[in-house]
Amino acid sequence: MSSEKVSKRIAAFAAIAAGLMVATSSAQAADQVSLRLNTILNGWHCPWHMARDKGWFKEAGIEIKEIGEGRGSADTAQLVAAGTDTFGLVDPAVVIAGVARGLPVKSVYSLINKSLLAVVSPADKPIKSVADLKGKQYVTLAGSGALQMFQAVLAANNLKPDDVKILTVDPAAQYATLMSGQVDAILIGLDGVPDLEARGFKYHAVTYPELGVNTISSSVATKSDLVESNPDLVKRFIAVTQRAWDHAIKNPDDVVKACLAVKPTSSEAAFRKQLTDVIGALRSENNKDKPLGFGAEKDWQMTLQVQKDYRGIKTDKPLTAFYTNEFVPQ
Repeated sequence: MSSEKVSKRIAAFAAIAAGLMVATSSAQAADQVSLRLNTILNGWHCPWHMARDKGWFKEAGIEIKEIGEGRGSADTAQLVAAGTDTFGLVDPAVVIAGVARGLPVKSVYSLINKSLLAVVSPADKPIKSVADLKGKQYVTLAGSGALQMFQAVLAANNLKPDDVKILTVDPAAQYATLMSGQVDAILIGLDGVPDLEARGFKYHAVTYPELGVNTISSSVATKSDLVESNPDLVKRFIAVTQRAWDHAIKNPDDVVKACLAVKPTSSEAAFRKQLTDVIGALRSENNKDKPLGFGAEKDWQMTLQVQKDYRGIKTDKPLTAFYTNEFVPQ
């Protein structure tokens, strides 16, 4: 074999080896993360599924191991704090309560800045106002933000916890419990209402703000240690999150498509309404001129004050202990 051929072959092998090294390096560079939802899948959870399907996380050097369904914000917060999941969708009220008792979590993206929590009752026996709350039985999830904030609703209206009855169930049973007449109403976010509509249930909804309590509804939270140890990962995850929501606002069909890819037998109309309701609540009056995900100090202060005034949360921690805007793309 001539020296020229040998040189060419060596060069070819070198190129292949270099390619393999780059590929290996890229694979090693991808950070593996998981996202825990706050409940079973609904329409506003699917921007993350869409982003994964479109390869946006991969572009950011992130591998999504799982986007898992949740059992309420409190449970999700525990999983994130334990490091079982990297990120989670957690009600800021739950973040505040958790941090106050030493849970190492922090909100890094204030997602839903208008409260969507509501008391949903049968249309033929509606709960319309504060006057209708007393003496009723309500179903909800054990760890839900809806349950925790309902205590604030009661306190804000001079009602005691024992003025009502609360039944907690697993996610799969909550709608059936209401529809079977076992309880008078369900405590859920309005994003859960389409599931009732899909079952043919006629309902009346009164929101927590209408009952006197308005707070931030949802955020992306992570373990406090991760904010310190790997801020670059948090920054990249939040950048993809914001990109996904920007796209969702302009192209909701893409998000609905991603939902149906996960649960093909679910209602397309329900997914669409859940997404639309949340898109309308992404910004409050206090952050309407800010980027998506920016937490307004006034909104967080109100959420904290409600926890202190009506839920007995005792903390002298500053707002910065509960949330940050440092990772929100400006």
